[in-house]
Amino acid sequence: MTDENLQIAEQIVAEAKKLGADFADAFVGQGRHISVEVENGSIRSTEASDSDTASVRVFINGALGSVSVSGLASKGLQPGDLARQAVDMAKSADPDPDFVSLPPAEDAPELEGLYDEALEHFAPADAVAAAGRAVDEAKEVDSSAIVMADFGVSAGSGAIASSLGVALSRKSSSVDYGVFVVIRRGEDVGAFYDFDAGRMLADVTLPGVATSAAKSALGFLGARKIETRSMPVVLGPLSAYSFMKTLAGAATAESIQRKRSYLVGKLGEKIGSERLTLVDNGLVPHGLSSGTHDGEGARRREVKIFDRGVFAAMLHNSYTANKARAVNTGHAGRSGGISPTNVFPLLGEKTADEIIAEVDEGLYINMGSLAVNSASGDISTSVDFGYKIEKGRLAYPVANAMVAGHIFDVLKSIDAVSKDYRSEPGTVMPTIRIAHMDVAGG
Repeated sequence: MTDENLQIAEQIVAEAKKLGADFADAFVGQGRHISVEVENGSIRSTEASDSDTASVRVFINGALGSVSVSGLASKGLQPGDLARQAVDMAKSADPDPDFVSLPPAEDAPELEGLYDEALEHFAPADAVAAAGRAVDEAKEVDSSAIVMADFGVSAGSGAIASSLGVALSRKSSSVDYGVFVVIRRGEDVGAFYDFDAGRMLADVTLPGVATSAAKSALGFLGARKIETRSMPVVLGPLSAYSFMKTLAGAATAESIQRKRSYLVGKLGEKIGSERLTLVDNGLVPHGLSSGTHDGEGARRREVKIFDRGVFAAMLHNSYTANKARAVNTGHAGRSGGISPTNVFPLLGEKTADEIIAEVDEGLYINMGSLAVNSASGDISTSVDFGYKIEKGRLAYPVANAMVAGHIFDVLKSIDAVSKDYRSEPGTVMPTIRIAHMDVAGG
């Protein structure tokens, strides 16, 4: 099917050129998806579906015409139909003086571990069984556990072609499993979420996810209010990972060029501590966000976004790179925009336990990112899954707490990154300590 996808994509591009397009690209793909949801301990829904999609972009004098459809064959559409629609739209659109060109064709080495044939043939009954096991697993920890779970499998093939010689075929797959557990003791409630995900079935370990979520939920019973004051804040692996993805997202050239990011005007400046180094790398085998090329067919590149506190580089697609006369880093989405891929921090010298042990009084956040206003950089976040740190240990769960500050103050206050970490395909999730933040009790 992959070669047929490429043939159709190339036909769409050729038709668009015949109709007057300066530049054109097209994507054609099919996929199979299975999803199962568990709610309140029972199977809520099961869905198995096949998708058939195509999209084309046409540029005429810098003006864009874009068309996307589902069920190309079932609707009786021909390649020329999509090309004609996109060309007509481009002819009626306003020119964009900043558009220069689509990306040229670039070779890239193949990556292992992005497609598993076993997931293409995964049985819906097996998906139901996998999701259903979460209930039994959680109730082994506590018989009163209320369980919500979701299990999803996707596999498919696709191809992208362009008028500049891009001709790429690829297959991809993924499996996602998440479990949220709630445990009640009268008015007292403890809850937590855990997950596992991968590009191949061998990348995930499904047994134990629900057990972990249930045990953590038990740990959040008996939450207490804390006093309002400035104190160290320690981000656990899940929270630290969310924070790192947020930082990488702020470094997209699109948001910066449109003055919508707190990083506007900061390129080349030292905005964080020496502990802040963050790399985006979409070329990691088995990575959840990996791929040899981006949604436009541009080769992905490893980018050191922050280098020992310096904002060193932005993430680009072809449009922003041409506008800035910079190197295209290969971070385009197919439907537009720019997205980070796999993010990696520079690890430190201490373990997470050692970092916590050095805190006399502080707050540990297990899960949930520091919600940063993307434009102003202000932070105001409720802490739903946190522990009070007292004399170097996690003393008790906290209730109704909030943290506040400004992103640049937080980045300058990062004083420790652990050497140990939680690992997921394509990334590592260490523990990060922020020397001081404003913490408000309920």
